[in-house]
Amino acid sequence: MDMEEIEINPEDTIDLNHKIVIHKKCGKKHIDADKFKTFNHRKHLCYYCNEFFYDDERGIGV
Repeated sequence: MDMEEIEINPEDTIDLNHKIVIHKKCGKKHIDADKFKTFNHRKHLCYYCNEFFYDDERGIGV
């Protein structure tokens, strides 16, 4: 996913929800980096198995 293609809702940059995000398929912890650590979101890309997945709630993986 190209970072320039991402539309960020300004409401998702307020009250950031830092949380532990686990990819349920491979069981690995997901940590957001770069632009993705600046806004809450549900869709994540697993660095271990290279698959997109959705978390139960919007947040930032730490």
